[in-house]
Amino acid sequence: MAGLASKRARTVLVLVLALAALGGAYALASGMADAEGEGSLAAGEPFLSVSSEEIAEVTWTYGDATATMVKEDGTWADAEAAGVSLDQSAAAELASAAADASSSRSVARSQEDAAMGLESPTVRATLVLTDGSSVSFEVGAATADGASCYAWREGSEDVQVVDIVLLNAFSCSMADLYVTESAPGSSSVTAFEVDRGGDVLSMTYLEEGSDAAYSSFYQWFLQDGDALRALDTSKARTLANVVNRITWKSCVDTAYADDAAATYGFDDPVLTATLSYTNDDEPSEYVLVVGSKASSSTYYAHPAGSTYVYTVAAEKVEDLLEATYETLRPDDVCLMDWDTVDALDIVCDGEATTVSFVRTEEQDDDGETVVSTSYEVDGASADASAVSSLTDTIDGMESEGEGTIDAAQGGADAELAITFHRTASTYETMTLSFIRYDNSFYLVSFNGEERLLVNRNDVAALKEAVQAL
Repeated sequence: MAGLASKRARTVLVLVLALAALGGAYALASGMADAEGEGSLAAGEPFLSVSSEEIAEVTWTYGDATATMVKEDGTWADAEAAGVSLDQSAAAELASAAADASSSRSVARSQEDAAMGLESPTVRATLVLTDGSSVSFEVGAATADGASCYAWREGSEDVQVVDIVLLNAFSCSMADLYVTESAPGSSSVTAFEVDRGGDVLSMTYLEEGSDAAYSSFYQWFLQDGDALRALDTSKARTLANVVNRITWKSCVDTAYADDAAATYGFDDPVLTATLSYTNDDEPSEYVLVVGSKASSSTYYAHPAGSTYVYTVAAEKVEDLLEATYETLRPDDVCLMDWDTVDALDIVCDGEATTVSFVRTEEQDDDGETVVSTSYEVDGASADASAVSSLTDTIDGMESEGEGTIDAAQGGADAELAITFHRTASTYETMTLSFIRYDNSFYLVSFNGEERLLVNRNDVAALKEAVQAL
């Protein structure tokens, strides 16, 4: 019996030790035990016990950069760069983030500094107050839920858990607070040119269109010598907006002069982009010079005549470098201006049909000329809704890729061909044809260009519209 009692006692002791070990592991895994000693703060107590109005100077280190901003006559300024304007709202938010920080709980400093990010703090900062005193603090990692972060005030025994706003506010450089120049952001761009070391891409905007295109719907054109080539409106506008609405990744210099051109690659720029636009009906111009790469994801850039140097996203620069007519040309199947069409000659699966547009001019009660349109099919009066269905189907066709005539499985013969007879001074006759490409697509031939593919279902719908005339 004595042996059994001794065995039970040993078993109880083992269980007690095991429970103690589990309890310690739980305390560590649950994010460090709350501290209750000197330096701990009750939930809601201020982290630094200072007000925004008391802060006269802020010095902080984030990453490899240390910056100092000072308040002079109520205005925040960069202590190291006289004459550079700071965004006062952003500077005030930085100071307020420190003043407004409050503790949600305290954690003993000795517990898992590495886990809290305080062995190598993300931010180190010192506030100098108007009375000459100062307070320093460090900010470590964010908590697991991302809503808070660990912060330690110099002289305190404990770490405080405060709102993530503190970490976010100080995770910046001084350059992030600079008042930077803005791109034009104009809605009245008239031209855009990109000079890539002598390889020049020049686009112009013509509100009324041009005879260089078969349709007045095209308003952006590539200048190709003395000729104009129609561009896709959305693609051209997107390219121009790379400069028109460019955003800076960072500001790296505020006192740039030409003798520093080689530092940023501006002595041999990868490109110079010129944006022409109107501002209050006055012609204006904005020139952006892009130099060498600042990093794998950014380039140096500065507006011509500016003393500021910025970094811009490499992908935006590469869009400008890689732009060609082929990347900007229209992908519309047929963007016809129907007011210029007099007749259609249609051949659908070997059957020929002619649709005539009969226009009549009349005077309304105000003496204005009103043009009405009726239709004939093969010389007989036609249902206007059936013709409208045909034109709407053509307008609604969308390309779904590109192909070549050599790859067309159906040979070069078109199953459906529509010839437009027009009153326009250019492109008086145009033919839109559909050649079977494979089991899913047809190759479009329009005005002699064979490139776009359309879904066979769209061609089937167009055939049905022809047969319904």
